Amino acid sequence: MKKRIKVTIADFTVLKENLNDLQELELYEKANGHTYDAEIEHDGYAIVDVTEDDYIELAPGEYQLMIEEWTHAGNIGEWMVQTKSDPQDDTALLYRKVDANGNELEAPVSLPKQVVELVAKTWFGKKNKTQSDEA
Repeated sequence: MKKRIKVTIADFTVLKENLNDLQELELYEKANGHTYDAEIEHDGYAIVDVTEDDYIELAPGEYQLMIEEWTHAGNIGEWMVQTKSDPQDDTALLYRKVDANGNELEAPVSLPKQVVELVAKTWFGKKNKTQSDEA
């Protein structure tokens, strides 16, 4: 399944060490900072077709998943919570509360994706059994 990603390679040192072809390295450099539809593999690597003939493979730390339009994230009573990628920070998501007509009730708040992930794991992750649980 394809997902929208933004190429966010901060350090080309490892790529330069692993790629022997300068033209291939140039594909990564030109793609950096741009948004693409990519196939995400089971191991987290993203495959991006940068031209009809060329593709690049990105490690999980070399791209960010992107939500470009406001997307329904859930409801709080009669209000809806919407989210999208923060255009000012590739590593953050914006959240806002809107009414049933789509009128913004609270200005968007930016949260780092890592915070969202940690909160989700805390609330919805599987708990490890401890010795006191087994007794």
